[in-house]
Amino acid sequence: MNIASSSRESLLRLEHIDMLRGVASLLVLCGHLRSFIFVNFGAAANPGMFTKVFYGLTSLGHQSVVIFFAMSGFLVGGKALEDMFAQRWSWSRYLLRRLTRLLIVVVPALVLTGLFDFIGITLTEGRGYDGSLYDIYASGPSLEKPLNYSVTTFLGNVAFLQTIYTPIFGTNAPMWSLANEFWYYVVFPLTTTIFLVPSPIGQRLLTIGFLALCLMFLPSWLLEGGLIWVAGAGAARLTKLSRFTPWLSRHSVRAAALLAVVMTLVISKSNPNMPDLVFGLVVAGGLPAIAFMPSFGDAYRTAARSVAELSYSLYLTHFPFLALIVLTVFAPHQFQPGMLGTMVYAGLFCAAIAWAATVWWCFERNTDRAFDYISARLLPPTLT
Repeated sequence: MNIASSSRESLLRLEHIDMLRGVASLLVLCGHLRSFIFVNFGAAANPGMFTKVFYGLTSLGHQSVVIFFAMSGFLVGGKALEDMFAQRWSWSRYLLRRLTRLLIVVVPALVLTGLFDFIGITLTEGRGYDGSLYDIYASGPSLEKPLNYSVTTFLGNVAFLQTIYTPIFGTNAPMWSLANEFWYYVVFPLTTTIFLVPSPIGQRLLTIGFLALCLMFLPSWLLEGGLIWVAGAGAARLTKLSRFTPWLSRHSVRAAALLAVVMTLVISKSNPNMPDLVFGLVVAGGLPAIAFMPSFGDAYRTAARSVAELSYSLYLTHFPFLALIVLTVFAPHQFQPGMLGTMVYAGLFCAAIAWAATVWWCFERNTDRAFDYISARLLPPTLT
């Protein structure tokens, strides 16, 4: 993922990147849903091997977001570098494409968050939404960070300032990563265009000044995460170099890349002190080999594209949707691992997918149409 990458930006779909993007978004959903439905692992009665595997797989949500950052750099940053080296870079087209791609889901997701939370708070008289159940779910509203629905917070989230200068809007906790994503979109090309895109001295000084403002304005933890994004962009650039591409066809290289990613993932789970940066750099380094693995056939390609297309809407819509159902119907009860809990889990999983597909149908699938409409009115004909 990029969580919000656009299908039109690459005529050649990378089916394994599509699958990785889709699976990562599903793991985020599975993790949040498991926290809502099942007791935590320490309270599980006599967990068997299946239960242990289930809890392990559904605890990879954070690592999935790190994978998103690496894939975002690979897809978006790689395309930006390609345009710069080919001397077809356009700031206006790039920013319009990125803003259209992000906001076409962000704005509806925020409005729907406010609507769902309002319904939930009304039905529950605020129980759960007030943070009183955080110790049970280890997710969602907490007493330390009460929910915020101010106009300033809403606009701050639209401007991708959440976690930087404003809180996250309502219960939509996954929205935090969109601030990282957007500002990586901005800082990376600001830096690279200084060196790769010929421009008048005045424009170059303006770019340097704006970059300096961003570096002062953005927190260090966000910029550190940007190194994962930059590594993804650099990895994508390597795939364009003729002296590098023959290595991607070697089975030993592909196997080593996959092994390195899996081993680092395992280590990151067993060692909470391992920096996200280490895991993210390994993932970024493995993406070229993963991207150009042999095709697994038409059925796999179709499945990969389907889950990838849905991933962005799913990521931004599932949490308020699940919070509404769980806090109004089940709270504070949680299930022990077993048949009944599994049926409830599976039903809510399918419901969250169906809801995300509805949002995708109403909004995200129209991304290219919206971009064409806006660019025809704002951009010069040569850039549309």
